[in-house]
Amino acid sequence: MNTRVLVVLALIIAGIAGWFFQQQGKITPPVNIEASEVDYEATDIKAVQTNEEGETEYELNADSLTHNPVTNQDEMSGITMNWEPSDEQRYQIQAGSATINQQTGELLLSGGFTLVSEDKASGSSDIEPIEVTGQTLKGNTKSRQVYSDESVKVVQGMNRFKASSMQANLETGEYEFGQVAVTFTPAERQDQALF
Repeated sequence: MNTRVLVVLALIIAGIAGWFFQQQGKITPPVNIEASEVDYEATDIKAVQTNEEGETEYELNADSLTHNPVTNQDEMSGITMNWEPSDEQRYQIQAGSATINQQTGELLLSGGFTLVSEDKASGSSDIEPIEVTGQTLKGNTKSRQVYSDESVKVVQGMNRFKASSMQANLETGEYEFGQVAVTFTPAERQDQALF
């Protein structure tokens, strides 16, 4: 073969190879990793909080937990909390999500909540448990106070009502409700002869 043909063939092959490598894509710049606002996270949480005497104050189960070091808050989802703020009172709390500051005790439940009082005496009382449901519940685990500025629904046995707000001292079991709305349905009238 002629040298000229070989040189032209080599140039054509080099051009095709250069075009091929150029079409393979550009190299992307390295990924920038920024500092995270979360310093730890976990799933399937089961935690126990004790008081100064070492007695269990509350047990907490959550689907997931993340700790934000900037706000120093634990952010959880899918929580169930069994809280015993005193020897006489016990509560079960469920919520879609919760934020708790372990140092101050500040608590915010959102995504819907249910607060149910339970009798610690195991059936020795005739008092029905109180069930309060709503969207958000705020409180403090150290002062054992909870409140909601939004409307709540309250059920105790056959009694039901709605309130525009609620405040409760979980240690004593005292509740306060604002602007209570009750629907009263009397029994059907039954006419009977007197004689």
